[in-house]
Amino acid sequence: MHDLFERKIDYLRISLTDRCNLRCRYCMPEKGVEKFSHRDILSFEEISRVLRIARELGINKFRFTGGEPLLRKGVFDFFEALPSGDYNITTALAIEGLDIERINRLKFAALNISCDSLNPDKYRYITRWGDLSVFISNLKRVKVDNLKINVVVIKDFNEDEIEDFIKFAGVHRATVRFIEKMDFAASDPEFSSLTEIKRQLVENGIIRPEGFRINNSVSEYHSLIKGDGNVGFITPITRHFCQDCSKIRLKANGELKLCVFSGDNYNLRDILRSEPDDDIVKKWLNDIIQFKPFEPVIKKNIETMAEIGG
Repeated sequence: MHDLFERKIDYLRISLTDRCNLRCRYCMPEKGVEKFSHRDILSFEEISRVLRIARELGINKFRFTGGEPLLRKGVFDFFEALPSGDYNITTALAIEGLDIERINRLKFAALNISCDSLNPDKYRYITRWGDLSVFISNLKRVKVDNLKINVVVIKDFNEDEIEDFIKFAGVHRATVRFIEKMDFAASDPEFSSLTEIKRQLVENGIIRPEGFRINNSVSEYHSLIKGDGNVGFITPITRHFCQDCSKIRLKANGELKLCVFSGDNYNLRDILRSEPDDDIVKKWLNDIIQFKPFEPVIKKNIETMAEIGG
């Protein structure tokens, strides 16, 4: 499936829920967001149908997000019933009593974990009430092959923890990826460019200056000079990757979003529920994909990241 600019669309992010047990400051307001009604949330059966249709259209990479995807009741049963494929999860891994062994048994391509500070007080501040010890306890029990730690870099907040995160990731056999904060919430802390951070890491002999990409990833990786491993940088603001964007997003309420910066949503839920013929749904998707913009309109979105689905 290709869009109007001949970009191959082969990556679908699916938000399983808009619920989250944290209130990260760049993701949602303190009071949370107005929750989608239960009847509007796609069922697991509907999501499975979307996955089947997407695969038939040539989409071969899927990422499950939230909110916090692991909060949804029955999610592990859903994961375990999936046919083989390139599935990924993004989670804060901050749920007390989380069944880590079921995560370890999943045959998924990667597990991405979000954490923005290794300082307990700062972690509690950025998440509004998260407990770093819960995150650490869960992480210590994770035994998956492809583990990534995603860190949103925030000006005057966690820029001083960059090297700490690199060492922390090495201890936990993970790859750390630093991400420029996308400005969605009006109360966001200030934006911090990764250009200067990357330069300092090169000058300090931490990473090699040459960057590379893995499997057309949005992340630019730099190899560590000492030891094995890489450090990733995701720059949606200073060096956006729109010309190569192969991604679309499905919100938990069944609305399709073609660009994270766009305010436009397309209601896939209604056609799924009214049209039993998969071929008609495929045609609808092919037609909608042609509206995917070539470049984003960089502005404050009326939706929070929690509503969009990460």
